[in-house]
Amino acid sequence: MIITRKTLRQANAEEGHFDAEKFESLTDADIDRMIAGDPELAPPTQSLAPLLDMRDIRRKLGLTQAQLAKQLSLVVESWPDYWVGRGQTDPALRALLRVLDKLPEPALRALDEPPRQAG
Repeated sequence: MIITRKTLRQANAEEGHFDAEKFESLTDADIDRMIAGDPELAPPTQSLAPLLDMRDIRRKLGLTQAQLAKQLSLVVESWPDYWVGRGQTDPALRALLRVLDKLPEPALRALDEPPRQAG
């Protein structure tokens, strides 16, 4: 297999050519070799923070979807991607998931308290 490096301009000039067969044939070992050969291609996966999964945190807390949604003031049906571990791009929600993961009891207690009025 031959891997060629291209500039972004060169890649854009190919008008979206994508060799799906070549891509699908890559093994984890191939990808690791490419990353080792050029660390700028991608960071080592060991250094990446794991994406928190709302489903895993909900299960860890022993809550149903409806219970967690109520705690977070969410509508269950409006967040389908979060319940199955996709779409966690909202920075505020990611921060809340980290807090729930690291400090579940205090976080749940804080969520139970009525919000303070500003002023």
